[in-house]
Amino acid sequence: MTAEEIKQNTSMKDVLAMYGISVKGNVCCCPIHHERHPSMQVFADGYKCHACQSHGDIFSFVMAMDGCSFPEAFVKLGGTYQKSPNKAKNRLIRAKFERKKAERIRNDNFEADFRKMLDDAIFKCKVIIFYHQPFCDKWCEAQNALPWLEYVWDLKYLEGEEINKADVIRVCKRIERIRHTV
Repeated sequence: MTAEEIKQNTSMKDVLAMYGISVKGNVCCCPIHHERHPSMQVFADGYKCHACQSHGDIFSFVMAMDGCSFPEAFVKLGGTYQKSPNKAKNRLIRAKFERKKAERIRNDNFEADFRKMLDDAIFKCKVIIFYHQPFCDKWCEAQNALPWLEYVWDLKYLEGEEINKADVIRVCKRIERIRHTV
């Protein structure tokens, strides 16, 4: 049974009868603060004590009387949890979450690798420019690539704009090949 079905099928007077509390009219002595004079008003779907200000529905009454949580009160009042249909749904939700988490980690790793590759290419261009004779082939290619790589760095990491990573990767690999040729 669901919580709504329990509320429809069980009145507050039925719950009070489970605890051996007698109701005269629609008032009774409050068992929560143990009094001798009737101060708790009983409704069809709940209660309110005018002395201790406790109030609620049948579930909150059972929770206050037994000092238990809602799931325990729900079971005491005849509720049942449906586990089998939700297990499949929970598995699907968990699998979707795990896929998104793995994709996020892959993207973060790719971004970190891309940033390192771009930084290394800028550094290697500066090294090639510094150590090689001006106007040799290596020096010219590094001299042409360096401003563009620095511009891409500024665009991506200072201004946060999207860039075409394929072009950047191609230039970075070209710089790596230049650096290793004799």
